Amino acid sequence: MNPELSCSPRKRDTFEFHPLEVIPYFQRFAPSIRRDIAFTFIWNCAIGGLFWATTLLFSPEKATLNLLFWNVVMANAIGYTIHLLFVLGARTGLERRALGAGKLPMVLYYAGLSTAGVVLGFLAVASAIGLPTGRWLGNARWIGVLTASSVVISTILAAIFFARERGARAEAALERERARVVEVEREAALANLRALQAQIEPHFLFNTLANVTSLIDPDPAQAKRMLESFNRFLRSSLAATRMETTTLGEEAVLIAAYLDVLQVRMGARLRYSIDVAPDLAGFPIAPMLLQPVVENAIMHGLEPKIEGGSVSMTARGEGDSVVVEIADTGVGFAPTTHGGVGLTNLRDRLRLIYGVRGAIEVAEQAPAGTRVRITLPR
Repeated sequence: MNPELSCSPRKRDTFEFHPLEVIPYFQRFAPSIRRDIAFTFIWNCAIGGLFWATTLLFSPEKATLNLLFWNVVMANAIGYTIHLLFVLGARTGLERRALGAGKLPMVLYYAGLSTAGVVLGFLAVASAIGLPTGRWLGNARWIGVLTASSVVISTILAAIFFARERGARAEAALERERARVVEVEREAALANLRALQAQIEPHFLFNTLANVTSLIDPDPAQAKRMLESFNRFLRSSLAATRMETTTLGEEAVLIAAYLDVLQVRMGARLRYSIDVAPDLAGFPIAPMLLQPVVENAIMHGLEPKIEGGSVSMTARGEGDSVVVEIADTGVGFAPTTHGGVGLTNLRDRLRLIYGVRGAIEVAEQAPAGTRVRITLPR
């Protein structure tokens, strides 16, 4: 099963990104209409307060509370107008075309919308309170005020959105690099798996053929059974190495063939059972994911035990997960043991394929033995 590589998250449009998000505290709130209305109000009041503070600095006698009030009112009218224009620009596709055309069109886009917002916001307030807008707009002083306001607001917005674009590009590059690293790790894990199979299968092959040879004369029926089981194992094993995904049912067939071969060799010292829920037979999993756990149970649990024991595999659905348990009644090991190379490789494969949604737990089995619990997401 291929791991799902991380992809860059959908790039948010400008109207979804609020200038207040340059402050880390405001990044915790998800984009929404209510959030944007509240953020824009805070932003507008801050801009209105900034203009009033500038007046206080250079002309303290003019910085009255009445001026502060009208600065805040005007800033809110202008700010909400600019925000609306950005929303319209994004929804109509104008923003994407401007951003894709280069830096100059981007600057003109931000400056043009900001200037239009300043003029329209001022006209809205002037009309609401009955000011003769024609006379005011013909006044050189007010034209200077509007121009200065436009320049200040455009500069602030352009600086914020340029910084945001740089951050977005850096984040996208980081996501691409993470995806590349995940893919490299996955390929390394697959190569490691195939290398281990190349080492293990010849050993298993030679032992099995030696056992078959020793059984041909004294017990030809058992020799035939071993060869048939070994044939099934080889077919399933070779097919698994050529596929990126298999099913829980096919993995169970592979494990059954493997255990049947060993049962001929170990005789009464090995008993096994496999119980996979019928509705999970077609559940997709990575090939050779479970067989190393069973092999581990035989090698470290049952073979060192003189009287042998049993190994069982069960698979059940639990909510949105599939839980596979492989238990043995062997010699067991301490709960702190990680199970050697086999289980370490399994942990790495689960992490690469399923991320945090895949898990493996190793515990002692009462009264004796070990239980390995593997959780896979549906």
